[in-house]
Amino acid sequence: MRVTATRSRRANLAERAPPLNLGVKEPAVSLPRQETLEQSVVRSLDRYFSDLDGARPHALHELVMQAVERPLLKFAVDRCAGNQSAAADLLGINRNTLRRKLVDYGLL
Repeated sequence: MRVTATRSRRANLAERAPPLNLGVKEPAVSLPRQETLEQSVVRSLDRYFSDLDGARPHALHELVMQAVERPLLKFAVDRCAGNQSAAADLLGINRNTLRRKLVDYGLL
């Protein structure tokens, strides 16, 4: 009888408990988004081209990738409290790939 009551209490506690957070921090409140990520990139590119004042850009793809990838990697690692496996999972890449990129960008 005592074992059944304990199991019942555990089941009730598990139902009321918040979901297990495996190192990935979730925002406390989900706010409506004003602008999509794609829109933000387009706006930034428009601003970049207007700042060129007619000069031709060089290696635009590499420039954009470096501008985006480094803060993305740092954000993922910070969001996962330094857990590289969780950060790699969040990014959808292999942990070894993440480590290589962190070294390449001087983040490790």
